[in-house]
Amino acid sequence: MSQINKSTKKITILGKNWYSSMYFIISVIFIIWMLFFDTNSYLTHKELNSEISKLEHEKEYYKNKLDSENIQYKNLKYNKEAREKYARENYFFKKNNENIFIIINYEDTITPKTKPKK
Repeated sequence: MSQINKSTKKITILGKNWYSSMYFIISVIFIIWMLFFDTNSYLTHKELNSEISKLEHEKEYYKNKLDSENIQYKNLKYNKEAREKYARENYFFKKNNENIFIIINYEDTITPKTKPKK
């Protein structure tokens, strides 16, 4: 009878059959590999999603900027007064009988408040 008991006794690891614990260990290793080390890992997806979000914000910003530029373009194309005002402000255009004085405000420039020590 002692021979029958020895042959029917199963090998156990951590209180379970060796093959069921092996499946558990392989499953844990697989999950860790997929979460952290694989090219399609969770961390990679998280970085890519943040990059997509950033690019969508930039896309929205440039779309709004393009819309405002198109409005300004149409205004300059069809409105003579707006065109003249734009040319005077940005390119310093003038009429034949007028003079332009450009005033530079030196308070706007960055200067040290105190004199340097010698």
